[in-house]
Amino acid sequence: MPYIMLKGTGHELITSHDYIWDGRNRTGDHCVLQYTLDGRGEIETGGRKHSLEPGDAFLANIPGDHIYRLPADSPRWEVLYFELSHLTLHLLQEWLDIHGCIFRIEPQSEVEHLLWATYREAIEDSYRDMYQCSRAAYSLAMSLASHLVSLASSFPLPPVVERCKTFIDSNLHRSIGLPEMAEASGCSKFHLTREFERKLGLSPGRYLTRIRLERAAVLLLEHAGITLGQVAELSGFSNANYFGKVFRKYTGIAPGEFRKEGDLYQIRRLIRSGQ
Repeated sequence: MPYIMLKGTGHELITSHDYIWDGRNRTGDHCVLQYTLDGRGEIETGGRKHSLEPGDAFLANIPGDHIYRLPADSPRWEVLYFELSHLTLHLLQEWLDIHGCIFRIEPQSEVEHLLWATYREAIEDSYRDMYQCSRAAYSLAMSLASHLVSLASSFPLPPVVERCKTFIDSNLHRSIGLPEMAEASGCSKFHLTREFERKLGLSPGRYLTRIRLERAAVLLLEHAGITLGQVAELSGFSNANYFGKVFRKYTGIAPGEFRKEGDLYQIRRLIRSGQ
């Protein structure tokens, strides 16, 4: 089983407007947690820009579809950042889906105290082996999970999004599109799409494809006796050929290859990063 690892950390005062990180052009196999201490930064994700004020944090996949920078109208941006292994995202994904990759960590809160403590222990070289690095990463991940659960309960999904998710979960095996999803949600197609993108960061159609692919991945691993055609049918794809094309597009490998490899975490990460 892979470990969650703390791969790096830093405290940085950014004053140069040359500071820009484009996740689409970065290499690596980790995620970045960045927390704003002072000043103001900016992150662009899903085609939308978000201001990052003191107390704002984000968790970004590397590589990934985002850009974060010091905006032209901000003179400074002071941050704490942590580089963590990808498994961290897998553990937190359920709550990130609800709240998004940008969230608040209030100054002087327990989570902020843990961020500072982890940073100080790291620069003092207190983490002397992979197990201590893993312990620090798990502590951060579990603290963030608890925090995100609290945030999610404070900011529930809009009813139209909840109704649409329920409809999708109950009808994955059927051929459904945006008109059917909007009707089941009791709103217009435009309103449903806007609410999905605002709260989950992706369209209803992309969400449907992701859920279908994740169900297919589980079926491929847990039911070795069923054919690819049956997997496609049970997951809502029109036929095995189309299913194979979509699966390869999102994951880079064919369903049959994945069935042999058997890494459900890795395939879920690829499916979600391709959204």
